Amino acid sequence: MPSVEVKTNVKVADKLTFLQALTDKGAEILKKPKEYMQIILEDEVPMTFAGTSDPTFCVNIFSRNSFSDLSNNTTMSKEFSCFIEEKLNIPPNRGYIFLKDPGEHRCGWNNKTFP
Repeated sequence: MPSVEVKTNVKVADKLTFLQALTDKGAEILKKPKEYMQIILEDEVPMTFAGTSDPTFCVNIFSRNSFSDLSNNTTMSKEFSCFIEEKLNIPPNRGYIFLKDPGEHRCGWNNKTFP
């Protein structure tokens, strides 16, 4: 059930290519099937970071049972940051990545919650 939300104040020229690339990369990083990946992109959002409107990002990653290994969280944060830097040319120190586990009974899909 991973869902990855990317908000940025830059314009993403080829949104579909970005979404497809993040679907593949997110599935790889989170070790989840691509078929369950949801990617949300909001570009050209009015945003500031550190008091400036220089390029910035915010990434929210929701995934069940993916963030219990704290040392792996650092690796995942780095891999998502590198993706953002490569695809959007925004340095890793210009945004935040939030790793969130919604829990089994607070995540709905296909008319039910996960058991």
